[in-house]
Amino acid sequence: MVKVNLVIENKNWKSRYPKINLFLIKSIKKIILSIFSSRTIAFEISILLTGTKNMKNLNKKFRKINKDTDVLSFPAEEKSFFKKDIKLNKKVYLGDIALSYQYIEVITKKQNTSFDDYFKKMLVHGVLHLIGYEHDSFKKYKKMNLLEQKIIRNI
Repeated sequence: MVKVNLVIENKNWKSRYPKINLFLIKSIKKIILSIFSSRTIAFEISILLTGTKNMKNLNKKFRKINKDTDVLSFPAEEKSFFKKDIKLNKKVYLGDIALSYQYIEVITKKQNTSFDDYFKKMLVHGVLHLIGYEHDSFKKYKKMNLLEQKIIRNI
């Protein structure tokens, strides 16, 4: 089971995706099941769909970077938590993800890619950060990127 807590702070998200709740629930379930094969673990995640102003504030407050960004992840557990066996029938709160509509829009225009594709990529990227994946070295980046691509093909 996967529970998604959703806060839509920027109206552009709802305009682009009238059924964003369903899309996120389906996508997060697919992401989680592609990482954790057990269907008996209950996962919960919170997602904030926001815009430039709030994302810039979050980035400044938590990362000391005074600019907008595409996705921020706030894990509820330490990385080591996911390296051991997660007890079956336990509810696991993964953490929070924030996504900036305007930043994603700017990037997709610059890279001439689809908003939907980049949004999915950032969603997967954010979830992977919640479960301990990082890209602070080339080796870790490569590992995370390969898993990201595999999961994106499934959603």
